[in-house]
Amino acid sequence: MLGRGLKESLDHEFFRWFHLARYEEPQALADGATWHGFRPQGEKFNRLVTVNLETDDAACVTDVTLCLDRAFVEDRTEGAFARDIAASFLRWAMPLEEQPLLADLLAELGDLGPNVIRLGDVPAMALPSEPTPLYRTYLGREKEAELKLPGKVLRFVNLQARDGPRDPRHDWIWIRLYAAD
Repeated sequence: MLGRGLKESLDHEFFRWFHLARYEEPQALADGATWHGFRPQGEKFNRLVTVNLETDDAACVTDVTLCLDRAFVEDRTEGAFARDIAASFLRWAMPLEEQPLLADLLAELGDLGPNVIRLGDVPAMALPSEPTPLYRTYLGREKEAELKLPGKVLRFVNLQARDGPRDPRHDWIWIRLYAAD
């Protein structure tokens, strides 16, 4: 979605499927940029997921960020929904022709373990032999990781809401794709 118009980005299936709606008015940023914040409308996920976009002065998207509550990501039951929106966010944000660059990460996010019921002869996804740095960060094992892509950077960052021991009830992971200079 980087470089595309805001309206086109918001009209995408990703926003409809997850029922994303503005939770705050757009905020003016430096250099004519504007910040836009969205959350799922449903009460269950409203406080657990945030999608932020930044647009330039021509209303074209320059930066997209998915923020997931760490407790949501690590929840044994609800964590599958966190993986779903993370993978869907990446498919929405990345151009189709560049998505193969994220194949390992998308397979890791889509792997819900051996107890998943599969249709017919559908095989389990092939996973990389070692977890990717982005996936280790998603799991909370690393503080941050980034992948430089043509004209953009994909960055995962774990944020602690306060100092001291890690407490998933107060922490977040940011998955951010932004234009690189």
